[in-house]
Amino acid sequence: MNTRLLSFLALGFSALTILQALLGTLLFYHTIGFSLDAINNYYAPKSLHGLLEVLLPHTLFISIALMAITHFLSFIQTISENTKRIATHTLFLLFVLDQSSVLLIASGFEIFAIVKLFASTMFQISLSLVWIVMFKHTLKAVEKN
Repeated sequence: MNTRLLSFLALGFSALTILQALLGTLLFYHTIGFSLDAINNYYAPKSLHGLLEVLLPHTLFISIALMAITHFLSFIQTISENTKRIATHTLFLLFVLDQSSVLLIASGFEIFAIVKLFASTMFQISLSLVWIVMFKHTLKAVEKN
């Protein structure tokens, strides 16, 4: 695969990731809110069945998206393998914490609203940092060609 096509794919996927992050943040803000009480009030009355219906497609899509993002990240030669590994593990860990915390909130463990808020926020920030690195690398690769 040539560098120009790979750069275009990375740039396109980065744009979709940015859009997803913005829309996800707006949806979270308008649907739930960013306070611990709002998070608890939203998730506490939810049934396990209802939460699983939402978590299943989220888990599938976001896992695939993270695999694609980290795959593109692996092509960047100016970043150490250790940094790539840390970024990959961080993204997946934050995603698991974000998604699993809602089950714990609905089970009566309201303290996990802090985990939900932290994990959700840090996931979006980490994802944004990864796409910024990818976008920067894509621009450098395009400039070389």
